[in-house]
Amino acid sequence: MSAEKGWVFVAGASKGIGLSASRVLLESGYGVIAAARSKERLDSAFEGLESLPLIKIEWDFTDVGKIEEKVKLDVLEKIESLAGLVCTLGAQKTMPLTMSKFQLAEELFIINTFAPIELVRVFSKFRKIHEKGASFILFSSLAAHEGAMGKSLYAASKGALEGFLRPASSEIACRGIRLNVLVPGIVKTQMSMEFMGKMTGEQIESLSQSYPLGLGEPEQVAGLVRFLISEESKWITGQTFILDGGHSVRGA
Repeated sequence: MSAEKGWVFVAGASKGIGLSASRVLLESGYGVIAAARSKERLDSAFEGLESLPLIKIEWDFTDVGKIEEKVKLDVLEKIESLAGLVCTLGAQKTMPLTMSKFQLAEELFIINTFAPIELVRVFSKFRKIHEKGASFILFSSLAAHEGAMGKSLYAASKGALEGFLRPASSEIACRGIRLNVLVPGIVKTQMSMEFMGKMTGEQIESLSQSYPLGLGEPEQVAGLVRFLISEESKWITGQTFILDGGHSVRGA
């Protein structure tokens, strides 16, 4: 199977931003290697798109130690080269710091931090990945830039990717690989809707009003993903992009 503009590996492709990014990339002529924990959810999410260059892989990213082996067997053996990596993996838990346990911190860091970093490390190693240049995109969260109650562990696990960004992007630039991080505010995904489902109507209204341009849609983030994967952005690396509908610049 061939792809006009090359292949992009999308981690967390079965829903939310990952699914929207996958669809936008497919529409733009890229092949997509869609990876997610549930094969059934992948099949449902991409139903009707079987004629496009699409490879679906069931993948539990919490098993970080097996990522390199799985990349070799399930990705590199199926494609000639890779144009990009989009890692939208994320898990969230709202809990007061004093009530949290180490196990919870470990679970959040495994999926939010260690798995994305390991994907960058592994994919950066292989000539097949970078011989034509490639673009890697990770996802942090606006929570890492705010002081929201109960978000300490989540914010720390996501913000760690922003600390990783600059030294890592400097190292892999010589391989022709670009690395950038997107920092969305609240986007209407399953994870954010579950969080908002625990709020009162008044709280939801107050939250919505704090986004002058409204809460985000996955498609609005996917457009920037497409740009950063494309050749149009080949002079951009080591940058964080905040997408928050004006939330961080709103008036008092």
